[in-house]
This record gives sequence, structure tokens and C-alpha cells, in this order.
Amino acid sequence: MKQTSIPHLERNHRSLEAITPLLREQGQVLYIDTLNWRKDFPHRPLVAAYLGYDDEALYLTYVVDGEDLRTLSPGDGNYVHVDSCVEFFMQRERGDAYTNFEFNAAGVCYAAHHSSPSESVLLSDEEFKSIERWGSHLGRHGIEETGPHAWVLTVSIPWQTMGYSQGHPDRFFANLYKCGDKTAHPHFLSWAPIEETAPAFHRPQFFGELTLLP
Repeated sequence: MKQTSIPHLERNHRSLEAITPLLREQGQVLYIDTLNWRKDFPHRPLVAAYLGYDDEALYLTYVVDGEDLRTLSPGDGNYVHVDSCVEFFMQRERGDAYTNFEFNAAGVCYAAHHSSPSESVLLSDEEFKSIERWGSHLGRHGIEETGPHAWVLTVSIPWQTMGYSQGHPDRFFANLYKCGDKTAHPHFLSWAPIEETAPAFHRPQFFGELTLLP
């Protein structure tokens, strides 16, 4: 099982745009570079995620450099995995339950609370609104282009939206992904390896362990 630690950062009421350089300097960097299905899907964009946290939320900055840019999802609550997409799946404790957060390059979010990989409840409107977003292509919907593209997306996910009623945990379990099912170069990358014969991200048994530093 992969393991890492996440540093505590002081946001001090700054915007996500303002704290993005701080995350890239002081956050824990995780490379989303595991090609679990290399034979069928060899495309591997360069993807790094920078993580930090405070008492209110977990912060993630995704930096992506690869082929294609697709942002066709119409809005929150609609599927984004077919677009140029980055994902964060987490669970509070080992078991079947987990929550998935998926974002396209324009910042559109699909997220759901799962009791199992086949049973889920979409986040409420209030929960979607609680997730702050900033990015290089934020709000740029309706794009479908080929060729080299680079983009950055920073998100703030409140601990409460992840199911913690008070404060933050000492640790949790998670995996991070990059995909683009309907881009010109379909790809499926993960941070922690997935032992499946075909692309499958909804596999909490392969999540890594993330510990929060004081």
C-alpha cells in the first residue's frame, strides 16, 4: 500500500489563486503516473498533484501537461470522466464506502458518496457549492481540441463535505487519478497502482494511506 503525508498550510483568508504557488512550494507532491493498462492505453500525460490542508479543508493543485483538451460537461453533477479530467477518491476508514471527486479542466465537478462501487448518492447542491475551485481554464466550457495542452486546477474540499462532522482526521485513505475517456488519446493513470485487467478506478481496496502532519 502506498503511503504519504500531507503538511498543514496556513491559508489566512487568501484566495485559491493566491495559495496555489504556496501549495506548489510547500505541499506534498504526488505523481499520477502509474499506467495500469499500458498495453491498451499507453498515453501518459505528465500529472502532479500538490496537497496541503488546514482545519477547514483539504487543498489539491493538479498540474497537467499532455495531449488534448476536452471540457464538454455542462455543469456540476454531470459526468466529467470523459473530458480532460483529474480525480480524488477518498474514504475515512477501510471498507466499501468512499467518496469520489472528479473535475474537468474547466472546474466542473462530479462527486458522489458511495456505500459501495455500485451504490452512490450524488452530492447535494450545497455540497457542490462548498467545493472552491480556481484554474487556468476555469469556466472555459465547450472545448474539444487536440494537440499539446497544459492546465492547472486547484480545489478546496471541506472536511465536512468528506463526511467529517468536526475538524479533520489524523489520516484517511485515497487514490488520485487522471483520465480522459473520450479525448483523442484516452488514458487512465493513477497514483496508487490498481490490480485490475481493465480500467477501473472505483476500487477502494487499492487506496493508499495519507497521514496529516501537525
